[in-house]
Amino acid sequence: MTKKRPGSKAPIAQFVAIIALSISIFLIVDFGRRAAANYRVQREAERLSQEVQIARQQQAGLLARRSYVASDLYVEEVARRELKWASPGETVLAIMPTPEEVAPAASANSVEVSPALIVQTPVQAWWHLFFGPPTHSQLVE
Repeated sequence: MTKKRPGSKAPIAQFVAIIALSISIFLIVDFGRRAAANYRVQREAERLSQEVQIARQQQAGLLARRSYVASDLYVEEVARRELKWASPGETVLAIMPTPEEVAPAASANSVEVSPALIVQTPVQAWWHLFFGPPTHSQLVE
């Protein structure tokens, strides 16, 4: 008969425990890595869904703009505003810029300057028509 050594079962139990511990550590690390990857994917999915929502809002705005631009109202607005057209029976009134001699007001620190030739814009011409000639402070602005 062979004698069994009393300590022979202990090394096998230690070996099995080390293998089980190694597999557990591997599974824990793998689970952590997968959880982190899942978190990144979820954040990316949320970001992309927000982009899709923004793109849909832009698309809705562009479709509304396209239908407005295709309407007769827009065509009439552009014809009146940019092309200066009028409907039959209407009269277009345009005030053209005109040169006007204006002597700038002399201030305490300035030297007398000869009258300058100033070209008026249509807005200035309307102002002059309704409210009189512009003052020096209006000319500086």
